[in-house]
Amino acid sequence: MKSTSLFVWVIFLLSIALASCGPETIVDLGNESFTLFNSDSTEVQFPDDYKGKTTVISFIYTHCPDVCPAITANMKNIQAELDDTTNIRFVELTFDPKRDTPSTLAKYKKLYDLNDQFSLLTGSASEVDSLLNRLNIVAQKTQIDSLQQDSSEYFMNHSNTIYLMDKQGRIRTEYPANVVPPEHVSEDLQKIR
Repeated sequence: MKSTSLFVWVIFLLSIALASCGPETIVDLGNESFTLFNSDSTEVQFPDDYKGKTTVISFIYTHCPDVCPAITANMKNIQAELDDTTNIRFVELTFDPKRDTPSTLAKYKKLYDLNDQFSLLTGSASEVDSLLNRLNIVAQKTQIDSLQQDSSEYFMNHSNTIYLMDKQGRIRTEYPANVVPPEHVSEDLQKIR
């Protein structure tokens, strides 16, 4: 009888310990820095400039014909789901720095009525690609028409991901960006905060 109650007690303690651990770190950016530009053309050191805040990160490009507007809408829904957005930032990083200049991102931000908690980031192609690679985000340029001569017209095949980054610059959780219910992200934000 004693061994059964001891076993139950050990299982109970293990379940409490596991429940209190919270999400694991997926990628640690804490000691890294990427030079990017916000939609107002100010230089941003990512993730350094977001340390001390919990950050919801998604990836878009402004010429996207389908999923990116849904991702942006879901980011707004996540923000609306939160009772308290103090010390929470929302970042949308472009897959397409060639076309998504700061001024293009500023127009996108205005079009989707994103408030000051949102940062839309771009940078040099090499810096953006380096960050995307570090985050295991896929973005590949594809021509609209294989016979097309105009190389400025293309789509991006890309990942569909939202990440939560904690105050130390660690990516802790990921979701399918355009379909994750906002309340799931909100619950995890509370745990990470």
